[in-house]
Amino acid sequence: MRRRSFILAAIASLSPCPSFAANNPYGSVGVILIGASWCPVCKSAAPVLAALTEPAGIPVLVASHDGRPIAPFPTMVDAANHPLSAGVDALPTTLIYSKKRDTIIAQIVGYKNARHYAQSVSVAIKAAALEGRS
Repeated sequence: MRRRSFILAAIASLSPCPSFAANNPYGSVGVILIGASWCPVCKSAAPVLAALTEPAGIPVLVASHDGRPIAPFPTMVDAANHPLSAGVDALPTTLIYSKKRDTIIAQIVGYKNARHYAQSVSVAIKAAALEGRS
């Protein structure tokens, strides 16, 4: 499967059906992207993450090690002052948060390529959503 086709398939698999908006299965899931604006790998991961999360309404918090946003995300928090990202030094690191369990339930370290990253993130988000429903 071509890279673009795979990413579009991953996005479609996460997008909630509009008629079920009130029962959004991803309402209890959030994502934290830990990176830096100068990091070329973080710059590659961020648009893939945005393409996966935005259509599904999944919130993303960017924790930046250099205090600058990572495009396409316009806002960020300082990683040094964030309790979950202060000790993380492998960039990028993506954390999947379960609101129901109030904990991080998955961690994706690095970025091999768009296809691998999209698959890893979508599997982790789906697992978190299933946990949140039980």
